[in-house]
Formats: sequence, structure tokens, C-alpha cells
Amino acid sequence: MPVDARAEGARRPVVVVLGGGFAGVGAARKLRDAEVDVVLIEAHDYHTFQPLLYQVATDLLETSAAAHPVRDLFREQPNVVVHQATVTGVDLRLREVHLAEMAPLAYDYLVLALGAEVNFFGTEGAAEHAFPMYTLADAVRLKEHVLRRWEAADRDPALVDDGALNVVVVGGGPTGIETVGALAELYRSDFAKDYPALPQDQARLILVEAGPELFAMFKPDIRSYTQRALEKRGVEILLGETVASVGPTRVTLASGAELPAHTLVWGAGLQASPLTASLGLELQRGGRVPVGPELSVEGHPEVFAVGDIAWITDPATDRVLPQLGSVALQAGEHAGENVARLAGGKPTEPFTYHDKGTMATIGRGAAVIQTHRGRTIKGKSASLAWGTVHLALLSTGEDRAKALVDWTWAGFTHERPGRITVRTQEEAD
Repeated sequence: MPVDARAEGARRPVVVVLGGGFAGVGAARKLRDAEVDVVLIEAHDYHTFQPLLYQVATDLLETSAAAHPVRDLFREQPNVVVHQATVTGVDLRLREVHLAEMAPLAYDYLVLALGAEVNFFGTEGAAEHAFPMYTLADAVRLKEHVLRRWEAADRDPALVDDGALNVVVVGGGPTGIETVGALAELYRSDFAKDYPALPQDQARLILVEAGPELFAMFKPDIRSYTQRALEKRGVEILLGETVASVGPTRVTLASGAELPAHTLVWGAGLQASPLTASLGLELQRGGRVPVGPELSVEGHPEVFAVGDIAWITDPATDRVLPQLGSVALQAGEHAGENVARLAGGKPTEPFTYHDKGTMATIGRGAAVIQTHRGRTIKGKSASLAWGTVHLALLSTGEDRAKALVDWTWAGFTHERPGRITVRTQEEAD
């Protein structure tokens, strides 16, 4: 039997929010003053700040700076209950959410904010051997793998010739560029000092992009600046190339070239949570759920889809909004406001995305910004602006303080305090 929170005290509508990312947290927070009971379901016990995952993976930030206990975010919001559980399906007809660890939940309103997962586009061996960069576990796994490759090469320098220190990064968008830029800083600064006996010039960082240029969403001046900044940091750039297969120590390109590399980072694409298939809806590219102007699902005005799972068309441009944290947060907050309106007997309102521009980092003192009006900013000023914006977006003051301390320390000392691995006794045995 489904659990019906409406039976326990009862007279308030129940809002079930699926997902504790930017969109889900934004929706739940906007229901603070609404006469509803909110149940937030998240598979993990933490909220992840995805834009900083590459800094966890490259030892600049500790995991606690890019993740925060999700329950802590709602400590001062008594109408929210958080459950750590895995969603297995949604029955829109019966208004039920099915969970692996709990009985089904009945709802009056539903916010779908389940996010996305990596899309390997069928590349042979990628699922087994590649390192995606979309979850906290992904970032920690990559961090520990890279550290262990350097330790292994330190014990057996012959591994250098086999490609133990080489990293191939797939994708010339923000994820790939920020990751390879941060790896370059880690390699050329910290690891050069940590492992002076290893030949630093033989540790290759290779960025593979299928298109003819990096950062296709930016203007030409930013694209050329980015390429120069990466090459200055020792990154090899292969444009117009795709990966055909991935092995544990080799990467084969579609052109037939074989790259010796024990590490391949995948930053080339997303697909919506596979749970969208249980909705019985006609989905858009990448499994995303199409929504109307108010962010509700067609035929189900009580259901809203937001974040990376949603196919949201901007009425001002008639373009589909990208899978970005800023889109997810704004859409989640708007969905929460619309649920509050419905619960209060008021009509919903259409969503308007406020584009504040796009930004990315390349390395220390090197970042790029393109405002929604087309103005471009590069270099140190863009780097400072990037830091200011991302500090503001972090969930709590504690998270901001952690990030600021680590960034400041790294800026003055060029040291990364996170470059340690912690092995359990089972792993040691």
C-alpha cells in the first residue's frame, strides 16, 4: 500500500520532490511559506555543487566543500521531510512514486528533478574504463585514480612509457576544459614537486573535441584565448577527433590513432535520468521531459519537470535551455512558486529564464565570461568574477568559507591540500 502523508494530519497537500540537486532544493525552499507538506527524495544524503566537482577531482577542494548534508539545508524549514531513497518509477495516473527502500508515496503535487547521467554515445569500453565527471563519487574516483597512477609510476618508472601518467579528456565544453585545465595546474605545479624523479615532460594531457573549435557556445575571441591558455599549460588539443574505444591503458581514436593513457575523463555529454522512461510520456532528445511554459507536464498540471531532466523552451528565443546549474536553480524555484500558487488556489505563471551569461575557468588567473548581451571578459578579471559568482551560489556560509580558504591558500602557495588517498583495511588487504 502506498504511504499517503495526507492521512497523517492531513488537510494539507503533499508535494513530493524527486532529487536534491539545484532544481529540487530550489523548489523545496520556495515552498517554505506554503500551506503544504514537502517530501524530498534524494538517493544520497548530500546536495552536490556540481560546478566544483572538477576541483575535487584535481585536489583543490575537499569533498565537503562541494557537497553539503541535504537535511541540513532544511533544518529551519519544518514543512520539509527528507528521505534518502532510490526512485524506481513514477505512476502519473495513480499519483504515486515507487522507491527501492520504502513503500510507494502518494502525492498531490510532484516535482521531477532527478537530473541526468553521463552519455557515452555507445563508445566501446567507455562505461567500463572512462571516468565521467557528473557526481561527487565520480570526482573522488578520478582523484584517487590519478594519485595512484603517479604513486605506481614512482615505484616503477617504466610505467611512464606505458602511459600511466597520461590523461585523455573528451569534450571541448566547460566540463572538459575546466577539468583538463585544473589537471594541468596539478601536474605542472604540485606533482612536479611531489615526484621530482619522474619525467614531467612525458606526462601528457590530451583534450579531444569532435568539433572544429573549443567552447563552441562562446565567441571567437574566447575560443582562441582558451586554446592559447591551455597550450601554454602544456595541454595537447585534438580537434575534429572522436574516441572509438577505451581500454584500461589505451584510447583509440576514430582516425585509427592509438593513445597510451591509463586515464580517460569523459566530459562529452549528458542524458536524462532513465527513470523518465517510466512516465509513459513522449520524450525529447536525450530522454528529457517536455514541459509547457509553466514547467508543468502536458496532461498533468500537478506535475512539474525541472533541471537536467526537463526540455524547457525559452519563449524569447524559441531555443531549448541548456543543462546548466543556473537553469536548474531558476526553474526549480519557479516550479516551487507555481506549486505554492496552485495549493493556494491561484493560477500558475510562465517561467522566464534570466540569462546571466556563461563562464568557465581554464587555470589559475585564466577564466572566460560571455554575458547574455555578448560582452566577453577574459583573464584575471574573469577569474575573480567566476569566484565571486560561485561563492554566492554555494548552499551555506560554511561551504563558502571552506572554498574561500582553499582557493586563497592555493592562490598564494600553489599547493593543493586535497591530494591524499584514504584506503580502507579491506582495500589494503
